[in-house]
Amino acid sequence: MTWRVPAGLPALPGLTDAPTAVCPRPSPQTFRDVLAHLPAGVSVITTDGPHGPAGMTASAVCSLSMDPPLVLVCVANRSRTLARLLDHGTFAVNVLRQDQADIAMAFADPDTGQHNRFAGVSHRREADGALVLDDALAWLSCAVQETYPGGDHTIVTGRVQDLAHAHSRPLIWYSRRFHSLA
Repeated sequence: MTWRVPAGLPALPGLTDAPTAVCPRPSPQTFRDVLAHLPAGVSVITTDGPHGPAGMTASAVCSLSMDPPLVLVCVANRSRTLARLLDHGTFAVNVLRQDQADIAMAFADPDTGQHNRFAGVSHRREADGALVLDDALAWLSCAVQETYPGGDHTIVTGRVQDLAHAHSRPLIWYSRRFHSLA
């Protein structure tokens, strides 16, 4: 990869349009090791539909737009939740509290069936059909707005239909372990 000043942008002092560095492609393991040092909130993405509820643990969630209110969620293409989410057209982002690592693990385990993921978790269906975990720190009910290919993931943008939050501390994923804020 060669770094260049993008065409059409003014050059910054000290930068030229000539290549300044050649970067080798990182190995997948090095890439994972470096990104493990990026702290992220932990959420469970949930949906429902004719085949029943589905959900997955996610850390690739962020706000996208204030007007209209949009969020961005990245879902692995091989995820069983992705097809149901796209089929249903509605999903919820459930931000987990610091004491909900067990919920994060249950929704992350590929060997746990979708119905079993919801068995021990109190949840409700919102008016728009999104499934919301009752004890989540915060939640956003969303309608699928757009999808975009993103390598081995699909980027899903959702238009926020409803939302709420409680007062607690979030569950954080950092260096391949769960943490809480002090």
